[in-house]
Amino acid sequence: MHPGRRFAAAIRALATAWSTAIDDEIQRSFLPGVRFGSGVLLRGADRISAGTGVFLDHRAYLSCGTINERRGYIRLGNRVEIGPYSVLWGGGGIEIGDDVHLGAHVHVTSQQGRPYGRGQSDGDPLAVDCAPVRIGDHTLIYSGAIVVPGVTIGHHAVVAAGAVVAEDVPPYALVAGVPARVVRTGAPA
Repeated sequence: MHPGRRFAAAIRALATAWSTAIDDEIQRSFLPGVRFGSGVLLRGADRISAGTGVFLDHRAYLSCGTINERRGYIRLGNRVEIGPYSVLWGGGGIEIGDDVHLGAHVHVTSQQGRPYGRGQSDGDPLAVDCAPVRIGDHTLIYSGAIVVPGVTIGHHAVVAAGAVVAEDVPPYALVAGVPARVVRTGAPA
């Protein structure tokens, strides 16, 4: 590559990185008091609220989306920890209570695309269904779990690693599997 082109490419890359860093800091400024791990990404931070003692770990991604006429939101209670590489899609709304821990690579979504039906053309926009997700106080969601739109997880519940939660979880229940099923109910001894 010609040295002039290489230099111009380097300048463009630096300008892009600089602009992205500024945009990320602006998003973070909407959440004073939240502790951030490295590389956390926020989109629509003006619709994200957080209580005290909240920690968003390395590379977590929180987005309120641009769908649903921008009515999406994410509300984090006090002392919430979002694990590394976890994703929260809040287009339909996500509410997380106090003292909740999400492990690494947890995916919580309140929005999902609807498959194209017969009679739709390739030019039709993708239809996206939205339904709020609610996670109660003192809940543990272990690594790799997935929570789909419209689910409510009761207080003091535990979601096992890798579970796919497609139905409501009662308080004090332990759920596991794909799809997640109640394995234990009641407070542990």
